[in-house]
Amino acid sequence: MTRLIVVLFFLFVVLKTTAQDELQGRFYQIGYNVGYASVNNFIFKDDDYYYEVYLQKIQILYRVKSGILDYDFIFQPEINRAQHKLFNPWFAGHPDTYSERRERLMRHKFINEYIFNCGLILRTAINSNLNIYGLASIGPGYFDEDSERMAKGIGFSDNLALGINFQFFRRFVLDSRLGFRHVSNAEIKQPNEGYDALEFNLGIGYRL
Repeated sequence: MTRLIVVLFFLFVVLKTTAQDELQGRFYQIGYNVGYASVNNFIFKDDDYYYEVYLQKIQILYRVKSGILDYDFIFQPEINRAQHKLFNPWFAGHPDTYSERRERLMRHKFINEYIFNCGLILRTAINSNLNIYGLASIGPGYFDEDSERMAKGIGFSDNLALGINFQFFRRFVLDSRLGFRHVSNAEIKQPNEGYDALEFNLGIGYRL
């Protein structure tokens, strides 16, 4: 009985690997995701400033290796629209001292973010239609407004996330993801505190 269980287990592994070999070494999925991220959420909060961002992402997946764990590269250009407002006047200079800079920094503003993220996905199958994954990515971008926390211009976006995929109609994939997002100037400009946010994504993919 023990030998039968062992044989069945290894047969399952071989069949799973063989079934996924056709994806290995090629681009196999393209998708579109939308998302929302905020500094104020059910995990953490910052009373010094307000920051929320609506995200739009094109996602292209390349299968590096198939197996019990599948390894994918993800290429993800983003065009995002953020809102920011400083609440704590001390971050813009002494509150009793008028300055044009503080007046500008305290103003509610919109920030456009143009980012190209690249990263790695590790995923494992629950069944033939359902899989879960972890994602880590980083990428450069351009931010068209400054604030007390981040300079205008070149910045970087760092992302960690956990997600779930559900495949339907053979070639379509429903993607859902929850993660942590940090953007900053990576010390190439000051100020460089950046923005931290909890992010939720929902999207659809198409198997090529």
